[in-house]
Amino acid sequence: MLMKKAFVVSMVTAAVSTSVVGAVSAAPVAKPVAAVKVQQSSLKINGNAVSVRTIVRNGETLVSVRDLIKALSAQADVRSGITTIKLNDHTVVLKTNSKQIIVDGKASNMSQPMTNIEGSSYTAIRPLVSGLGGTLVRNAGAIEIRTVELLEGAENPRFAGAGKMIASKSDENGRTDYLIDTASGKYDLLLTTSGGSDLVVSPSGDKAAYSSAEGAVYVLDLNSKASTLITDDNSIKPELVWSADGSAIYFLQGDKGSVIAKLSLNDGSITKIVEDKVDYKENLSVSPDGKKFIYTVTTLGKVTSDTTNIDEDNVSIDFSSNQVQINSFNNDVSNSKAVSLTSSTDDKVFVVSGDGSKAYYVSVPSTDEKATLMSVDSSQRVTKVFADNDVEQLVLHNNRLYVLAAQDDASSVIYAIDTLTGKQTKLYTVSSDVSSIAVSVSQIAIVKNDQVFVSADNTWKPVTK
Repeated sequence: MLMKKAFVVSMVTAAVSTSVVGAVSAAPVAKPVAAVKVQQSSLKINGNAVSVRTIVRNGETLVSVRDLIKALSAQADVRSGITTIKLNDHTVVLKTNSKQIIVDGKASNMSQPMTNIEGSSYTAIRPLVSGLGGTLVRNAGAIEIRTVELLEGAENPRFAGAGKMIASKSDENGRTDYLIDTASGKYDLLLTTSGGSDLVVSPSGDKAAYSSAEGAVYVLDLNSKASTLITDDNSIKPELVWSADGSAIYFLQGDKGSVIAKLSLNDGSITKIVEDKVDYKENLSVSPDGKKFIYTVTTLGKVTSDTTNIDEDNVSIDFSSNQVQINSFNNDVSNSKAVSLTSSTDDKVFVVSGDGSKAYYVSVPSTDEKATLMSVDSSQRVTKVFADNDVEQLVLHNNRLYVLAAQDDASSVIYAIDTLTGKQTKLYTVSSDVSSIAVSVSQIAIVKNDQVFVSADNTWKPVTK
């Protein structure tokens, strides 16, 4: 009996074993879960290239939380699987293996949970960047992140060396100037003035000159932010122009801009160059050798009524005599006198000169015709340079003319014209909302709807808001 019972048990065991083995053998072999590949990816964060670990899961890029925190210079606290990140007055809370993201106290869900791979947490990059107040765009397949708070309401942008720009904000208390990094958008306070002139950047790009409301001239070091008094002469100086070698500053002197003078930065001495009692000089240009000058002179309307009290309502003024003419002066000639290069009655704006002999300007007709770019040389020969579109602005930089012109109701164009060869190159087509441009050696800036953008990597990047 015992042997028979043992035999039966043995048979049952064998049958069960056979069934299990058969079932296992019959089932399809499960595929192993594919390992997630961690790779080093290059991102651009606030204009700087950084390398971070990333993975791609379910078609979405996840980034190493630790790497991104370091690249953003954010503050972080990790406790019991909960990561708290702070940047720019924003707080983001993430939890391992959870899809929930809490931004400034408000919870929402991501498409995938934060997960731990090889000892490091990974999460979706876009909601994390957005939660920290940043923006993320893909440019030519590359990810670009910006988290810097941009300067708001800035105006009058001008470049100050490579990758730097000065912009200003004005209110009833005066003007404040800022130095902006064009790559990151970070900005620093430069100067606060009341009634002073604009900052005029030196040829080297590391200094800027300005005059106070009282006429004193200062030079501001853009690196140290320190100002040095050059002269406390109290004559009004409405325009400052650096010499090519940075050793002197030329300026128009007096409330009517009657005199052209030179200020030595070495000893603060002032030398008068043109003192012909002709008022309303403007748009001063100085040749590289400091011997030739181009400027405009404006003649004002004439009072035609018999009254001698110009405050009375019945005073009549003939504005038809208002004219802007371009003058030249050669200080290299003994007994030199100013020469009028033009005599036409058209309005002349954006007058510039690179060599002190030939002047370029935008001619604005009194009719509805297009404004055109013109040149006039020392022999008073006037030449049409650019007339394809209605010219809105002219900038001269390193022997190149940059023209902003209206193309149609929706768009404008930016052209570069070589002053030596006359070759014209179309650089950009932009929105008709672009109101002005600024130029450096490597970049062009545009102002669109009171916001400043710079050219970079075949796109326009905002540097103010």
